Amino acid sequence: MEFKYDVRDLKFILKEWLPTEEVLACDRYRENFSMDDIDMLLNEGYKVAKEVVNPINAPGDKIGVKFENGVVTAVPGFKEAYQFLQQNGWGSSSECVNVETGMPLILYKACAEMNTAACPALTSCVKLTSGAANLILRFGTKQDQDMFIPKMLDGSWQGTMCLTEPNYGSDTGDIITRAYPTDDPRIWKIKGTKMFITAGDQGICENTIHLLLARPEGGAPGSPGIGLYIVPKYWVNEDGSQGDSNDVATVGVEHKMGLHAQATALLNFGDDDNCRGIMLGAAPDEKGFSKGLAMMFHMMNESRIGTGHNANTQGAAAFYFASQYATERIQGRPFGVKGAERVPIVKHEDIRRMLLDMKAHVEGIRAMIFKGFYYLDIESNSPDKEKAKKYSQFAEILTPLVKCYGSEASLNVIAQAIQVLGGVGYTMEYPVEQYLRDSKILTIWEGTSFIHANDLIGRKMRMKEGAPFAVWMQEIADFIETNKNHAFLAQEIQNLATAYRAAVQVKDIYSYWYANMAEKRELIPLFAQRALFVFAQVYVAMCLLDQALIAAKNLEGLKHGEGDFTFYAGKVASARYYANNILPNAVMLAEVIRSEENSVLTCPEEALVVS
Repeated sequence: MEFKYDVRDLKFILKEWLPTEEVLACDRYRENFSMDDIDMLLNEGYKVAKEVVNPINAPGDKIGVKFENGVVTAVPGFKEAYQFLQQNGWGSSSECVNVETGMPLILYKACAEMNTAACPALTSCVKLTSGAANLILRFGTKQDQDMFIPKMLDGSWQGTMCLTEPNYGSDTGDIITRAYPTDDPRIWKIKGTKMFITAGDQGICENTIHLLLARPEGGAPGSPGIGLYIVPKYWVNEDGSQGDSNDVATVGVEHKMGLHAQATALLNFGDDDNCRGIMLGAAPDEKGFSKGLAMMFHMMNESRIGTGHNANTQGAAAFYFASQYATERIQGRPFGVKGAERVPIVKHEDIRRMLLDMKAHVEGIRAMIFKGFYYLDIESNSPDKEKAKKYSQFAEILTPLVKCYGSEASLNVIAQAIQVLGGVGYTMEYPVEQYLRDSKILTIWEGTSFIHANDLIGRKMRMKEGAPFAVWMQEIADFIETNKNHAFLAQEIQNLATAYRAAVQVKDIYSYWYANMAEKRELIPLFAQRALFVFAQVYVAMCLLDQALIAAKNLEGLKHGEGDFTFYAGKVASARYYANNILPNAVMLAEVIRSEENSVLTCPEEALVVS
């Protein structure tokens, strides 16, 4: 089946929905980008995804990375595709902060989305390199930046994020990897083990630059005592040249459910007591406090948004394959029509339901994600400091929604795509089943779904005494008030109003539970993920309806088959379907939360275990 992608929807987001002109007018981009560049960049990006990136996806899954005698061998074509993206402006040099060639996030991510859909195993390597480079650009010295950034951006070296240890995952504050001072205050000795390190030893670059968390000698216990270090696989000399081995050993690579072309490594640091790291930020203070974890959160938050985006791109690709198949597969006859000819399955009602369900989820979650990218662009580049601050807080609120709802919803989208293909969807002869295997990890990467639900209800809803969250909620209320009497979408706006009131109830319930922690403590985590889904579904519905308002206006005067009639009619259908069929779930979930149903807590633990 041919790899296809909905470039038209990406163009709609950038040219018709988001205020892209506002971003391009910022000083950083004014001289380098214009609205006229969008079509060219997206068209060329689609060509790269289709012709360069997608051809390695299925073979890479079948062959997988090899690990023999301590050496990782990449799948054929993986190195070449990575180098192509990095050397031709489709990778880290366009994504990094404070880099002259950097694109606005909304524009770069639209291009990168197609490459991720084409081969998810590859683009995570690019994203990790971008994230590691961004940390060095934000917190490294001029010497650090000169030593590492050029070769990370040109594809010679790649980057990783090293957090997880064999006995410590999300509880990062308990890690036991250690850093010891040397005669050079800039350089520390590193000793420890890190596991589940994505692209930890991918075999595609001359060097791998690990951004690693470790507790410096004398560091305080818990999260405040953790430091952040640049730990290259091969030491980098003062002049920027690559030196000898830095005592970083690959012990093994994981045998995984999916992403077979991507090495997930178990790494030992300092087995021979000769692993060196360059500390980012200041040495521990008199209390043993470092800012390593706070700095690493910049990369983690980038990756959290990227993880939700990654998931939605895979759901999108699966949907596009399924829709292609539905027009080609001839099977069955129209329901209840005797003697009719066999028809393509796209003519069948339940197939159309699944296709529209996939379309609505993919487009709605994509819209939410790109709202977040727009907020981040304004935060980083707008001269309007008040607006930048407000949108920074909005982006913070959206991060757990994007990561959790985006990754969870994509699994159902891909499962429905397999259902549309029927029995062949379950075989490896068609590309969709790979997306299901590749995407499951995204509900776990960068924190499980509960961790992000807990972040929403425990941090984002409550930061600054709830003021930013209240402003964010008010934007939804204002949208409802402005559009409640729309000629064609009044019922859908009313559904949004009902769901919005349910979301307000959930916010109030959580405020009450936190105020009565002694009595309600266990309910807070118990309903957290369901609370996140309420807010995510309300926000996705608003985004879809906002897009539908534009589409409905553009449909005026168009006849079936004319111009963009099909596209705009599809945008309206996506919004109406989601508002009428998915959004009522938010009301139901709010009622479940309000009920405080606690069978999970009263059920004996022994009953949950088969002995």
